[in-house]
Amino acid sequence: RIRKWGKKDRRSSSLLGKISGKSKPEKISKLLEDRLVVAFDLSAALEYLHELNVIYRDLKPENVGFDVRGDVKLFDFGLAKELQSEDKDADGMYKLTGDTGSLRYMAPEIAKEEPYNFSVDTYSFSILLWEMMALKKAFEGYTPSMHRDRVIGQDIRPKIDMSWPNALRSAMQRGWGVNISARPPMESMTKILKKEVTKLREGDDTGLEHYRRRSTFVLRPKK
Repeated sequence: RIRKWGKKDRRSSSLLGKISGKSKPEKISKLLEDRLVVAFDLSAALEYLHELNVIYRDLKPENVGFDVRGDVKLFDFGLAKELQSEDKDADGMYKLTGDTGSLRYMAPEIAKEEPYNFSVDTYSFSILLWEMMALKKAFEGYTPSMHRDRVIGQDIRPKIDMSWPNALRSAMQRGWGVNISARPPMESMTKILKKEVTKLREGDDTGLEHYRRRSTFVLRPKK
């Protein structure tokens, strides 16, 4: 889907993200809206899982699909885990398996094999959101050792285009931040994205009401 958006963006003969002020072309606004609607659905799916006390731990483009209507479907729950409140420590962290998931989207605390919580999904989502906006892979060209040194060790993050909406820039920066407690929960991410989509539509939130059926975004294996 990111490649598809990239082709549309190139055909529009405009630079990604140059979408500011009242002068933005209608076509460019629609391209951004399409991406943010997908991000909204994906955020809602993760929020739904967290409400069920399920941590996903493997968010990446390969685990996100679309049905015939174009609705987001999150699948592959091999690394997902239902957390138990009694396993939570005084700091709200859980002692779980470290170095779990795909390195590009893996929160530093997982890579360091430290205790963590639901915010690792917020980290992964923030990296993926950046890719959806930038239409390219985060940390492209990094070898695993480079990634561990620069991203995990030195806290390097993707460069954010300052022309992107302020709320999105702030959400990404907080979402992939080192301070775990400062990362916004997925509920907040969902609200931010809904607000941005509605703003692009000049106040129209038509089509976002399916937020109420968030469980349909999740393809979990039957027990």
